[in-house]
Amino acid sequence: MTKHALSRLLIIGLALLCACKKHNDPPKDPEENIPQYQLKAITWSNGLKGEFVYNNENNLQHIDYTFQNVGGRTVFGWNGKTFTEMYDDRSMYKNVYEYDAEGKPIRMRNLPRNGSIPAEYRFDFHYNAAKRIDSLQYSTINEAGIKPKWLSTYEYNSTGDLLKVITKYDDTEITHTIDAYSPPVSFLPCHYIETTMNENYVIYNLGIMTQLQKQHKLPSKVTRVVRTGSEPSYVDKIEEQIFTVNDYKIEKINTMISYPGMPGYTNKLEAIYSYF
Repeated sequence: MTKHALSRLLIIGLALLCACKKHNDPPKDPEENIPQYQLKAITWSNGLKGEFVYNNENNLQHIDYTFQNVGGRTVFGWNGKTFTEMYDDRSMYKNVYEYDAEGKPIRMRNLPRNGSIPAEYRFDFHYNAAKRIDSLQYSTINEAGIKPKWLSTYEYNSTGDLLKVITKYDDTEITHTIDAYSPPVSFLPCHYIETTMNENYVIYNLGIMTQLQKQHKLPSKVTRVVRTGSEPSYVDKIEEQIFTVNDYKIEKINTMISYPGMPGYTNKLEAIYSYF
């Protein structure tokens, strides 16, 4: 199995890494102190395992993961308590994060680790008056300048819950709808993103995860609809997670990924969590 295949498997669990409350009642105050658990390992039913290592400031330093006889590491960088970068130890690239004066993520740059290649990918977060992400612009940058590639726009309900993300590029439109959320959770945004851009990056990115951290919730069901040109739209993919929780802490996650057009490709995976 390649390193990229391992990364795709790992994101299923990493995109669920959190700690959950025993009951489904949300905190009365968004700033209410809730337990913060230090994850030790996740073991998946397919044999994949991720072990979490922290520095002296209790920041996540790296994740060591193995699948059969193949291993890899994701490395995290910090400036104090501010998450600044992450990369795969076998990759030539790293993700670098930039923030505004209020501490909101405003940009993610995917650029060479050694700085020798004059090219990068960039994600720019734009906020509305309520300080929620309004759009995400993905662009490429090289010697010829910056070239926008696709744009995602975000829709919320009256209470500030993210409802859907609509991404457009060329003649294609992809809509991710969040059909349901988890019980109240406690989590770190850096646990929900990976070093490579995956198909759900419009939701599982640092900006959106930072917003959801303040709301103490994560998506538990996401439906993806695709429309190309004048063709009818269709449901392409459904991702569902069932949380087993105790006092904000995950004990087990059951994930199912289904493709309505290809029912034979439904995948199920169980993840068991352990803590220090």
